[in-house]
Amino acid sequence: MRWLDRHAASPCVAAPAAARAVWLTGQSSWQHAHLSPGQVAVLAALAADGWTPLPLGLPWTAAAAAGEYRRAPLVAASLRNAAQHLAARPGSRFAAQVARHLQPVLDRTADRLLLLCGSTGAQLLAVAAPLLTVPPGLRVQVVALGPVGRLPADGPWEVHVVRGDRDRISRWGCRRPADVVVPGGHLDAATGPAAVAAVRRLTGAAVPEAVR
Repeated sequence: MRWLDRHAASPCVAAPAAARAVWLTGQSSWQHAHLSPGQVAVLAALAADGWTPLPLGLPWTAAAAAGEYRRAPLVAASLRNAAQHLAARPGSRFAAQVARHLQPVLDRTADRLLLLCGSTGAQLLAVAAPLLTVPPGLRVQVVALGPVGRLPADGPWEVHVVRGDRDRISRWGCRRPADVVVPGGHLDAATGPAAVAAVRRLTGAAVPEAVR
């Protein structure tokens, strides 16, 4: 997509880490990739389990970190996410762009990578997965939160689904059954306390000595 063109030459901000947690979602703004306060809070909770947070969204570049977080209007955000969902097709230019930006995140993670795929993020990962190389020894866990679209097949990806009990969008948009059902709808379940607890149960501590 054109909004990703300006990130082509911008370096990835992911520093080397043993165990990393990162959000993969569609972007609600074309101007920045800052996470919402709720998404930041999820990463902070996971940090207690030894995960190193990557406090930025796709495409995880220095250019995407510019500016400040501003919540996009709901209608505009929904239209942008819908456009990305439609563009995320196997073999598409957008699929290649997502894979190109996600590959350095994999390469710079040594032992465990936790991908939190919110909503359209499931479809983005599904189309990027065939283009990605999982480094030897890296365990990749995927927790899809309110997923819409397909998910990558099992293999190098350990996939779990967490869905809100009132999330009709995900229930209609993703055929994979939920491993855990939590309270909430499509816009709030993914960052609620029950979802955070579910992610922690499904993934466990990143390192044995992490304090839970």
